[in-house]
Amino acid sequence: MTPALARLLAASDPFAAAPAELRLELSFVGANGAEVPLEIWRRGDDLALVRFLAERDLGKYVVRRGKEAWLLAPGAKNPVRMSPALAPAGGAALDELLSLRLARDYRAVSAEESRGVVTFELEALAPGVEPPRVRWAVDRARGLPLRAEFRTAEDKPRRLVEFKSWQDERKRVPAEIVAKDLLRTGSALTVRIRALFDLQDASAREALPPPPAPAAAAPAPGTVPSPGAKDQRPP
Repeated sequence: MTPALARLLAASDPFAAAPAELRLELSFVGANGAEVPLEIWRRGDDLALVRFLAERDLGKYVVRRGKEAWLLAPGAKNPVRMSPALAPAGGAALDELLSLRLARDYRAVSAEESRGVVTFELEALAPGVEPPRVRWAVDRARGLPLRAEFRTAEDKPRRLVEFKSWQDERKRVPAEIVAKDLLRTGSALTVRIRALFDLQDASAREALPPPPAPAAAAPAPGTVPSPGAKDQRPP
C-alpha cells in the first residue's frame, strides 16, 4: 500500500480521535419508524453504559465490561447476561465502530480504487481483535468512509454499516448510520447520533443535566406531617 493510501485509511477512521471518556446522545430507528432514544457512556474500550431514555424503558440499562454485557431492568432480581447474538444490530455496530482503530489494530491486505472509491481489505494484527477482518470503503476526494463490512476470521460478512450523513465532516462525526446484521434475517436499523460530549472536558461535564432530585419519603402510616416537625402522631 502506498503512503498516500495509508494516510487516507488512517484519516478516514471516524472514532480514532474520539475522547477516552465520552457520552453520546442517539436514537435507534426501526423499520416501523419507531424511535428509541438512548444515551451511551464510555470509558476507554472496556467500559460502557447504555441508558434507555424512553418513558416506558426508564430504569433499564445495559452495562458492558470487556466482552461481557449485562441487562439491568426494573423489577428484575438479578442482572441478565446478554450474548452478542441478542445485541441489536445498530447497538453492536456502533459499539464496534467506537472501538475501531484501523491504523493501530489492522494491516491492509489490499486496496483497490474504482470510480473515486478506495476499498481496503483489512486484517487484524493480533488475535482477539474484533472484528477480525474489515472491508472499508472510502470516498477518496472527501476522505470520508462510506461503508464498513465487518467480517469473521473465515472472511464471511457478518455486519454491514453505511455512513449516511455527517454532523462534522472535518472531525469525522457521523450524524446517521445504517446497520444490518448479515448473519440474521431482519430489517436494517438506523442510528441517529444527536450529540457527542468529551467527558474529560470540564465544560462538557458542566453542560450535563443535573441528576434527578431524590423523591421525598412517604410519611409512615398514622402520621400527619406538620411544619417544623418531621412527623406528628394524631391525638
